Parts: sequence; C-alpha cells; structure tokens
Amino acid sequence: MTKTDLINISKELFVKYFFISHKFQYLCDYELGKDQLTTKQALAIIAIEEGFSSPPSIREVSDLLGTTRQNITQLIYQLEKKGFLTTERDNNDKRNLRLKVTEKNQKYWESRATEHDQFIYSLFATLTEEEIHVLRKLTDKLLENIDWLYKTVKNQSPEVESGTSKD
Repeated sequence: MTKTDLINISKELFVKYFFISHKFQYLCDYELGKDQLTTKQALAIIAIEEGFSSPPSIREVSDLLGTTRQNITQLIYQLEKKGFLTTERDNNDKRNLRLKVTEKNQKYWESRATEHDQFIYSLFATLTEEEIHVLRKLTDKLLENIDWLYKTVKNQSPEVESGTSKD
C-alpha cells in the first residue's frame, strides 16, 4: 500500500469518525432526552465522576473534554438547576469552584443503569467480542495520539480556545 493510499484511507476514516460522533450524539440525546438530559451534560457528569481523584474545577473538566470553560460553565449551571451537581469554592483558591455530583445524580444513574447499559450495548451489537476488543485497542491508540496532538496545539496556541467547537 502506498502513502497516498494510506492518506486516502485516513481521510475516509476522519470523515467516518465525524459521522459516527454526530450520530452517537443524536442517539444519546434521544435516549437521555427522555429525562431532559443531553449527551454533553452526561459526558460532563462522567468526566467529573470518573476523570479525577478529587472534585475538579471547571478548567480541569474543560481541559479533559476539550472544550471551553464557558461551555462547561453553561453545562454546570444546567446540571445544578436539575440537582445533579453542586459547586463549592476551593479552600485553597476562592476563585475556583470545585464540582461534585449529588446523591440525586447517583440515584438517577443507578435507576437507569440497565436501560443505559442496553442502549450502549446496542451501539456495538453488530461487532463480535473479538472486534470489540480490537476496536477498543485501536481507539485507545488513536485517542492517545489525538490527546498528544491536542496538547501540543493547545500549548503552542492558547488563543485557539476561543475557536474550540461550541456544539
């Protein structure tokens, strides 16, 4: 296979990943919309619960999710109104807010665990067990590269944040 062939396949994969991403979001918004939640709100909750060993700041969550602090602030506001999150001032730096999930949040996800698990499983139902393991390994490898590129660009061009997707 030539380099041109690899570039063309890479372009095809690039487009397909965007299509998958948008369709995942549409399907997840539909599923979560039954409870007046969005995919982005759910991802923020997952990031807060699983991405940190202690309650994170808005900046930490925005860095993890690759979006702006303004976008995360809007999500946090909506989730606070719904009772899924609370914010507390950082003891060491009163300018920072620390984000914590609430008991209501935990009860919600526990009550919907079976339905949500079935929904997520349905997204990958056409894959064999072996294909799921291969996809996971390849996705981890791709994500590692994307994270490295993201951090490199972000460190070189802090002004890029204002151009981060607000979708």
